[in-house]
Amino acid sequence: MTDLGRIASYYYITHGTMSTYNEHLKPTMGDIELCHLFSLSEEFKYVTVRQDEKMELAKLLDCVPIPIKESLEEPSAKINVLLQAYISQLKLEGLSLTSDMVFITQVCVLLISIAVSSFFLFQLDS
Repeated sequence: MTDLGRIASYYYITHGTMSTYNEHLKPTMGDIELCHLFSLSEEFKYVTVRQDEKMELAKLLDCVPIPIKESLEEPSAKINVLLQAYISQLKLEGLSLTSDMVFITQVCVLLISIAVSSFFLFQLDS
């Protein structure tokens, strides 16, 4: 088992997510790239953009501090917006968005732990 495999099994993260992180996670990444990378994690593959959420997501998009390149039709944009809304302590109106934000933030705590662990592994290998 590799170090990345141990990290993935410890945090119950999919192989695909670890593969994505291994390929794209760099020590020089900025906030925009990190938020985008987290939104691409396989753990969010069942997050969808519902029709009734689009208006509130558009409002949130104007309030989040880090620009989002993707269209709000993309689930990765929704994930990114909700993660930033949580960090920025923005209030949500819709119940479905609130429940999605709870799920996304719980998973992101694990993903941030993995990013830190992977970063230290990267530093040890250098």
